[in-house]
Amino acid sequence: MSKSVNSVITSIGTTTAFTASIIIQDCKKRGDGQSPLYMQLVHARKKKLIGLKLYWAASFFDKRAQEILPRYKNDQEAIDTNIIIGTIKARANEIIRSYRLQMRELSLELFVHEYNNFASRDCFLFYATSKNKSLFDKGINSHRTKLRHQTAINSIIAFMKNKQLLMKDINLEFVRQLDAWLRKTKKYKHNTIVSVHKIFKTYINYALRDGYFLDKPYVGFTTSFRDGDREALNREELATLRSLLNSELLNDLERECLRKFLFSCYTGIRISDSDLISSSQIKEGVIKMKMKKGERFGKEINVPLPKYAKELIEGRKGLIFHPYADKTVNLALKVIAEHAGIKKNLSFHVSRDTFGTLFIELGGDIASLQELMGHSKIQTTMIYVKMSEQRKEKLMMNFDKLDE
Repeated sequence: MSKSVNSVITSIGTTTAFTASIIIQDCKKRGDGQSPLYMQLVHARKKKLIGLKLYWAASFFDKRAQEILPRYKNDQEAIDTNIIIGTIKARANEIIRSYRLQMRELSLELFVHEYNNFASRDCFLFYATSKNKSLFDKGINSHRTKLRHQTAINSIIAFMKNKQLLMKDINLEFVRQLDAWLRKTKKYKHNTIVSVHKIFKTYINYALRDGYFLDKPYVGFTTSFRDGDREALNREELATLRSLLNSELLNDLERECLRKFLFSCYTGIRISDSDLISSSQIKEGVIKMKMKKGERFGKEINVPLPKYAKELIEGRKGLIFHPYADKTVNLALKVIAEHAGIKKNLSFHVSRDTFGTLFIELGGDIASLQELMGHSKIQTTMIYVKMSEQRKEKLMMNFDKLDE
């Protein structure tokens, strides 16, 4: 027995009504308990289903709104799937509206033909969201990469104000307008904006390889990360956070996030890797593990643990840290920064920058740092040498105060 919904997409042609709606069929439940979603077409008392290659639990489907419901708080997969559903509805509505305005009769066969042959009118945001999900389902991208890519795609969706972004409309001028909006309206930092552009460019290249016809807008638009947007803690700030760890000011979640952050300050381990560290990977005071970011290349790191890092995880078995979502950790770090009186924009990546900068300041060599941090290029590691030099310059300027 299928669960259908009231149609919200309706067209009255020259003679007969045409309706399209999103339904779920719980009679075709898979082994994982999820059922397929379809677009149901109704015309002249005939029905036709178009498979959407989307699956969800029927009990979490809103029949009236034709949307899926989140299974838990901040269910990102539900958000992503509803974006796809919304784009499908918009595509169907555009086809129906086009025939209505032309006073042409729209048959089931014509609709399917139009829907399957959207050609250069295809919606890029639908494509990018679907492609992102497909890359994750095939195991090509990690869950963390999927979330990061969808966040960038969602930024473009917000810029479009829920309108379709057609393949043919992507050009240099569009990229410039997006860039200006991210800077002036959203007030994103430079490196955050560059990240959005790089992910946008990635999916443009995917579309080109998949046979879509669109411009290459980034041929005339260059983007690059800036070292200056990076911040590292100094020794005093690090000491303040250490003293705050067991403070009653923090709740259990904040305390665990700070513990993970401090561990990275002393080891340089990325947040994606810290979620995967098991006690079985620590032998004789050394963590030996394959890095998540370089796992396709079999990249492995060996990190000797300083005394304080050992104290942070003493007695823990199995997974060392609770795998909170990146957003949850970074929000907790904002609260922690306020308690500590730290004015810097505290995010988890600051811990990695802190490790790299302090390693150089304490006399470490660049080759060893490259190995510890798992960088494939020495140029990446050189960022921390530059950051260390900048800190020295600022400290030397303090001597000018002696003449005041």
